[in-house]
Amino acid sequence: MDKLKGRGFFALIVLLAAAGTWIGSYGALHSLKEESRSSSLWGWDTSFYYFWLRSVALDGDVDFENDIQLADTIPDGQKRFAEVDLPRTDMGLIPNKYPVGWAVFHAPFFAVGHGTSLLLKKSGVEVRTDGYGKVYERFLYVGSLFYAALGLWLTYLLLRRFFDWEISVLALLCTWLSGFLIYYQLSQYAMAHSLAYLCLVSCFYWALAIREMPPLTRNWLMLGISVGMLLITRYQAGVYLLFPFVVAVVEILARRTTVRALAVCSFTILGIVALQLLAWKQLYGSWLVYSYAGEGFRWAEPEVWRSLFDPFHGLIYWQPIFAVGLLGLVGFVGSRHEWSFWAIPLSVACMIYVNAAWETWWFGAAFGGRAYEGASLFVCFGVGWLLNSSERFGNLLQGTIKAILLLLVIWNIGVLSVCVRNWQTGISLEESVSYGQFWTAIRQLWF
Repeated sequence: MDKLKGRGFFALIVLLAAAGTWIGSYGALHSLKEESRSSSLWGWDTSFYYFWLRSVALDGDVDFENDIQLADTIPDGQKRFAEVDLPRTDMGLIPNKYPVGWAVFHAPFFAVGHGTSLLLKKSGVEVRTDGYGKVYERFLYVGSLFYAALGLWLTYLLLRRFFDWEISVLALLCTWLSGFLIYYQLSQYAMAHSLAYLCLVSCFYWALAIREMPPLTRNWLMLGISVGMLLITRYQAGVYLLFPFVVAVVEILARRTTVRALAVCSFTILGIVALQLLAWKQLYGSWLVYSYAGEGFRWAEPEVWRSLFDPFHGLIYWQPIFAVGLLGLVGFVGSRHEWSFWAIPLSVACMIYVNAAWETWWFGAAFGGRAYEGASLFVCFGVGWLLNSSERFGNLLQGTIKAILLLLVIWNIGVLSVCVRNWQTGISLEESVSYGQFWTAIRQLWF
């Protein structure tokens, strides 16, 4: 009977995952329809991530003037601001503060989209071939879904190192459905959060592989690729690299690896980071640049409480699964009996401080605490440990934990639905939203 109840919970979570996938992708799929006037790349951040790709691929430069003029991804007011009011770089060019990682990841899909657009044009189909339009966006979206699926698959493989397959799937799905990552993988795919998560998961996967087979050069190569891509995708996500760094140092000090493997890893990281340095050199005239000019950190006045609990995109206020999962993470780390694993909660604490110290600690328009994308992996570990441990403490505790997880999943799917359909619900990602407002919007939309 208990086994049957367990299977019922598993089946319910899988069904909710299907529903969450449909709800989360609704906005992007609607924008990708031929008749839709809106672009799935719509937004300031998303446009500038994309400008790196379009400008280099089609113009062979980093002069974004014509990219902005041709763009259907930002309103005219923002175009004028970029063209007139943004201070030019020392090279006389429009600045771009965002890293190049998103462009590097999506370059293959852009190339296929461009080739398809040219073929359609030759066939007599009326289609844009200037880097904008639905054809390009569809291929970019396919690429984003591929990377999202890869990130989730690597997460599952990591969880399987510590839990059985059923708990691994449940921990992954409950965290995904209860968090903000689902929104940035299925809806706002042109932001860097999904790719940053993929890079981080890959870093942890190959760090653990190094522990098992330290001399294998391939493992060090893949770790180098993962670290390099993370650093040029979201700069501050480098804080999460404390655990992989500790693993690497331990293996080096224990002399369990080879000089060749270390050289391959180091030069791979440097080679990938060089892409960002080269982009800065071409755009700003300097190899090293603080691209967020006019923005900065308030190290002495971090808004820790608000970053976590404020209705204005507070991490735990919007997605309470992070409180549950990070609590479980402490149990998970303690159960490992290895000091190196304490680097994980330490890196989370450092990221909380970094995000809270940023002057716009709410990070603009956001579905929850989007700047904490890497913490989603650690929440998976925590949820997995809670589910696994509850089996040893009786049906009451196990049922309570599953009930809490189920409620968090359903609640977040409701929040997701009202945010994706913001034109119907009036819920804005650019302002503070209370639980009461969420509940009212969910009732209106669902019932």
